[in-house]
Amino acid sequence: MIDLIKELLLKNHIKVYKIIEEKIESIELFFIKKELDLSRGKDVKKYNVTVYNDFQENGERYRGSSTADIYSTMKEEEIEKILKEAMYSASFVKNRYYDIPEGKKEEVFIVPSSFFNLTLEEGGLKIKEALYKEDFLEKGYINSSEIFLYKNTTRIINSEGVDVTFSNMYSDLEFITQWIEERDIELYNFISFTELKDEYLENIVKESLDRAKYRAKAESGIKSGKYKVILRNDAVKDVFTYYYTNGANVSRIYTESSNFRIGESVQGKDIKGDYVNITLNPILSNSKTSYPWDRDGVKLKKIELIKDGILKSYFGDSRYCYYLGIEPKGTIKNIEVEVGSKTLEEMKKGKYLEVLAFSDFQTEPLTGDFAGEIRLGLYSDGVEVVPITGGSISGNIKRVHENMYLSKEAYETTSYNGPMALELYDISVAGD
Repeated sequence: MIDLIKELLLKNHIKVYKIIEEKIESIELFFIKKELDLSRGKDVKKYNVTVYNDFQENGERYRGSSTADIYSTMKEEEIEKILKEAMYSASFVKNRYYDIPEGKKEEVFIVPSSFFNLTLEEGGLKIKEALYKEDFLEKGYINSSEIFLYKNTTRIINSEGVDVTFSNMYSDLEFITQWIEERDIELYNFISFTELKDEYLENIVKESLDRAKYRAKAESGIKSGKYKVILRNDAVKDVFTYYYTNGANVSRIYTESSNFRIGESVQGKDIKGDYVNITLNPILSNSKTSYPWDRDGVKLKKIELIKDGILKSYFGDSRYCYYLGIEPKGTIKNIEVEVGSKTLEEMKKGKYLEVLAFSDFQTEPLTGDFAGEIRLGLYSDGVEVVPITGGSISGNIKRVHENMYLSKEAYETTSYNGPMALELYDISVAGD
């Protein structure tokens, strides 16, 4: 199919292009409690083709682009029509000229994953075994689960010589934990991983059952006011990803939607708490977003992004790197954040609100504002700790990051390896 697409591109005088071939094999297992209810598999191949149209206006060079999806079931005439339409659409896109990456054919890269030692069926059943190991409590259990296991092979080719291929395997896992006590509570959980580690899944199930138990006992929220707030897990990841990491993306630097500058502090001037240290790692253990090349074909390397609160580098799309006159760094989705100076237990001294789960938590990359509705929290008045639900928190990371603390304990999930908890002071809580 790739040879046919190349022939049709040449036939229609399309000289600059990029082709991404993706072969996706998958299995899905659906369980009601511990009984298999549904099993199905897929094996598909698709092609994403980007065509570039170069032109000039008033002495300025421009490069337009357009992207089309092509499937192996399509006939030659249909593919040619799609490519012609894409080239026509590209003529209306007026981007400043930029080079696309040059390269060569390289050996196939296998992204590390323990699933490569198993068939899809074997991997799915082993995940099920690990998932239900902690499902033995009287009042709490997993009432359903859906296990997806994928094997993807991606090949990226362009007109400038790039020809690279890599394979990865990962699982997406959805499960519902239920607790029946004062009230009947169900909690939805979603995780992704590349390594089959029994202990990893067992701990996640334990935590989810604990949250369901707390949620069943939770009373209404706390009074409105300013609190010391401890964020956990995915909320911590969001703060470091959407504000600190995205602030260094070349697209935001070029469009001036970020004021981050290399050599300057992104954490304020008078830091009393822990420093922010972030590294971009293209191949991060247990992350399904680990790739050796980005979708432009740029070979990815580790990047020290932020050191002791100081921005060290930009990263991102090769087009915007070209505009800024810097070497293409590529788009890396994995971040490693250095852990901090306090244990979780040290953070949980005195009065605090620890938010274990949000109904929705968002961090605004441009302003640093963050907010979320509290689905489950633990409130300590300094003596007693009680589970609460309801209300919301809001704040701005730029106003509090000079005096924030990161946990010594680490949290590992897709695209992130870093502190499990983040301690923030004087955060607004809207409650009763």
